[in-house]
Amino acid sequence: MLKLAFNPPGDDAARRAQVFAGTILLQSSTSASRALCSFAQAVAQESFGSRDPEHAQEQLSVEEFIALVAPMKSRFTNAQQTKELIRAYLVEQGIDAEKTYFDVPRMRVVPHSSYLAAGVSYAYKAHRDTWYSSPAAQVNWWLPVWDVTVERTMAFYPSYWDRPLANSSGDFDYGEWVRVGRAQAVSQVGQDTRKHPLPTEPVNDADEFRYGARMGDAIVFSAAQLHATAPNTSGATRFSMDFRTVHVDDLRSGRGAPNIDGRARGSTLGDFLRVSDFSPLAL
Repeated sequence: MLKLAFNPPGDDAARRAQVFAGTILLQSSTSASRALCSFAQAVAQESFGSRDPEHAQEQLSVEEFIALVAPMKSRFTNAQQTKELIRAYLVEQGIDAEKTYFDVPRMRVVPHSSYLAAGVSYAYKAHRDTWYSSPAAQVNWWLPVWDVTVERTMAFYPSYWDRPLANSSGDFDYGEWVRVGRAQAVSQVGQDTRKHPLPTEPVNDADEFRYGARMGDAIVFSAAQLHATAPNTSGATRFSMDFRTVHVDDLRSGRGAPNIDGRARGSTLGDFLRVSDFSPLAL
């Protein structure tokens, strides 16, 4: 059953409780989220030069596109300014900067049509982040860098919130992914051969939910929520970013969403930085 909340009232504890209960939160853009997305736009524009980033694929070979996108994504993820803008946004959202940790954001670039759906533009199949070794206490934040429509956004499958889905997460090891999988992204063109955790049975998409959002709006949801990259049929490349947060009190007390079918090995918690000073998470 789909549970949505638009700009929900309450503090961060109330927001996390809603997310852990399966509610997808839809939050309007703010001055801080628009500043974050504007910086992402500037990074993209600098990388593509005189080309319009949303249509640059039409002027580039796939190989040329990858050669521009790979360093662009790395620059955005690792920039100090990106971390500072994330901090400003999260503080604006009322989080406790001393007890909340985030992982560095990823810029996602999803070309339209059948141009590229692997490697640096991997089109994620239906999955839960817990299949990728994320903790049950994780909250996901997804923001479009430019406006998106339902033809180029994410898809959610809310009927699977409390319904297991057969999957290959038992074959996924996060340590191996960090050592091998990420580095292989630029070499994946026609087909992504990396060891992603995937459904091993058909996904019933009868209640699929998609949301068209404006630049800087946010979709906030649990790591246990089943979601996927929606096929991009819009005629324009999709640019979005996502990052994740955890609260140390949730980790220590075992609060979080139910993990009903994830069996991945390892943990992503080593990637998280404290909002206040960017120090690594240490439990």
